[in-house]
Amino acid sequence: MTSRTVGRAGRAYGVQAGVLVALVVFLAVTVPDFTASSAVFGTLDGVALVGIAAAGVAVTMIAGELDLSIGSMAALAGVVAIRAGELGLVPAIALGTATGLVFGVGQGLLIAWLRISSLVVTVGSLIGLSGIALVLSRERPIGLAELATTDPLLRQWWLLTPATLTGIAVLVLLGVFLAYTRWGREIYAVGGARQEARAAGVPVTGSLTLAFGLSGACAGLAGSLACLQGGSADPRGFSALLLAAVSACLIGGISLYGGRGNAVNVVLGVLILGVVSAGATAAGAPTYVTGLATGALLLLVVGMQFVMDRTVAVRRLHAARARNAAAFLGGDG
Repeated sequence: MTSRTVGRAGRAYGVQAGVLVALVVFLAVTVPDFTASSAVFGTLDGVALVGIAAAGVAVTMIAGELDLSIGSMAALAGVVAIRAGELGLVPAIALGTATGLVFGVGQGLLIAWLRISSLVVTVGSLIGLSGIALVLSRERPIGLAELATTDPLLRQWWLLTPATLTGIAVLVLLGVFLAYTRWGREIYAVGGARQEARAAGVPVTGSLTLAFGLSGACAGLAGSLACLQGGSADPRGFSALLLAAVSACLIGGISLYGGRGNAVNVVLGVLILGVVSAGATAAGAPTYVTGLATGALLLLVVGMQFVMDRTVAVRRLHAARARNAAAFLGGDG
């Protein structure tokens, strides 16, 4: 591994990795009940819901957009999955995920064709999908007719559950998709410089449709798994999912301006949020403490990342000026 590679990794993940290690050490020293097993289980448990949802949101952020509808999308998918529970576990999950995929693709097409902000479209979807979930559930929580259907989701292998393993698989697939496929590279291009990408022939409509389709599918999968695991669905549930997913992406290092970030950033963000939540639970702290700690960490990480990026940019500028000055003096000689 070259020094340049190490430097790039440090700039991309150094702040987040440092914050994660510092958090674990601090909580291990100050919270007696914060043990290794409880911290790992609490953190991994968050991967199943927040991790899957954050994976989808990250794709839209890398594309230079933001999907605000994932909370309602997850709630609607959960209702669909519970309604379809009599068909079996796998068909129920598939139908819930497909529901998110279809609505996500529709959002992406609207945003690409109309060329309007994703915030406008997805806020409308957030409200509309919530209404559809209320209609399908008759404005009340609904439960499975046969709870035994979801018994496979209740299994546990040490600290791992089927939902956790699904979340890990989604994050791995996200990393492969973004790093090694043409579609992933096109999403980066669209998010980094949309007009230039359009001029270069990058299919902007297809990239945005794919990004929002993936976001919808991830939200649908997360909502379906969570509701089936609990045996019921609340059409007003998942109101905090958007905030958690976006926080994980931003804390992890996904750029809100597009074109920057990957699956490793998402993993780091989810792990940091998971450790905070596990620490608060172990300490018996009120619920609002987790929110306050998350907000403070978000400001801290974003601020540190800004300072690091600014420092690197200034160094590069000085180096470029030095090279230009040397070339100028050499030309005069």
